[in-house]
Amino acid sequence: MTQLKCSGWWEQEGYGRQPMNDLTLSFSDGKLSGVGSDIVGEFEFRGLLSDERIYLFKQYLGQHSIEYHGVSIGEGIYTGDWTCYGEVGGKWLIRIERSTASSNDNSMDIRDL
Repeated sequence: MTQLKCSGWWEQEGYGRQPMNDLTLSFSDGKLSGVGSDIVGEFEFRGLLSDERIYLFKQYLGQHSIEYHGVSIGEGIYTGDWTCYGEVGGKWLIRIERSTASSNDNSMDIRDL
């Protein structure tokens, strides 16, 4: 399973737009997993990718979890809405940047997987 370097952010009223740091995702047979960190703390992602739709479950280590629902808008970019316990929420975006296995590859489209 190839790890893909990603960039991303989430928004919440009162916090504004917050970057996701050191974000990597791995895809295999419609399933995905990943890790990263943000202003809240370190987290793990797991989820499903089906056609143009994506569902992610973000678990902050030792803390709460977040659900991300979204769609592909092309060129390795996914965006949508997130919720925490079905109440608090906002927008998010994740962009696939490149494979961590190759330093010569500047970008990688999800369609290349």
